[in-house]
Amino acid sequence: MKKTYKLSNLDCPACADKIERKILKLSGIKEVHLNFIIKKASIEADSEEVFDKSEKIIKMHAGDFEKE
Repeated sequence: MKKTYKLSNLDCPACADKIERKILKLSGIKEVHLNFIIKKASIEADSEEVFDKSEKIIKMHAGDFEKE
């Protein structure tokens, strides 16, 4: 499964890198791409549970987001 998120409050490249690194550590993650310039994240994972954990990490470091 793959999901894309719009991270309108993501305002720092180091934050994007931190989010990506933390999500990659989760079990069940296949692929993560965060693009600071266009403020989007693309995540491929095995289950909804992994997406829920990823979304908590995003919210903690980038604030609110929208699912696309």
